Amino acid sequence: MTEPVSRTWQRIVAVLRDHAPATARVIRPPAPAGHLRALRQAVGGELPADLVAWWTVMDGIDDDRDFRAGSVIPGFYIPLGVARAREEYLRQREFPDPGCCGTGGEHRKRAGEVAFPYCTALVPVCRAIDGGLLCVDLRVGKDHGCVMAWYASEGVYAVEWADVATMLAYVAERLDDHALGRVPDRPESRVVIDDEGLLGWG
Repeated sequence: MTEPVSRTWQRIVAVLRDHAPATARVIRPPAPAGHLRALRQAVGGELPADLVAWWTVMDGIDDDRDFRAGSVIPGFYIPLGVARAREEYLRQREFPDPGCCGTGGEHRKRAGEVAFPYCTALVPVCRAIDGGLLCVDLRVGKDHGCVMAWYASEGVYAVEWADVATMLAYVAERLDDHALGRVPDRPESRVVIDDEGLLGWG
């Protein structure tokens, strides 16, 4: 049985407080309900339950003020707050994939398929230091809710996480490995914490 997102996030924060306190300190409290309503309205539909559950327990990191406060998600990503996610969504949806995004909100491609330059069914959830995004794919299909990466030069492509819950479980497991002194099989999965208490990867 899959662990609830709230519990997974508690595990992550507990390790961060003990091992990467500088990163733990900049994670904001739960997102305001009004911000979630505004995002739903902008997107024009419901958000996956695991994404809502995540934002219900934290509202990301201020990516303007605290962008150098570590990387919560591998690939040098930090979680976006709901208001910032909405801003980023409104900015990116101005550049829809003509081979996917219809004018009436329909999509020719299914969840998990590549898009360029963007797809209006993708909700940004994290931003990288180099400007890339992690997004949740709201298109229909068996991969509905999966995590996709976006870069301006490459467009949208799938990454390894089937959904937000899977992504957070991966982070929690890697942090548990670090706390217990276990060495991960993949170098990019290795937790790195600097002298200032900032979380990094690989």
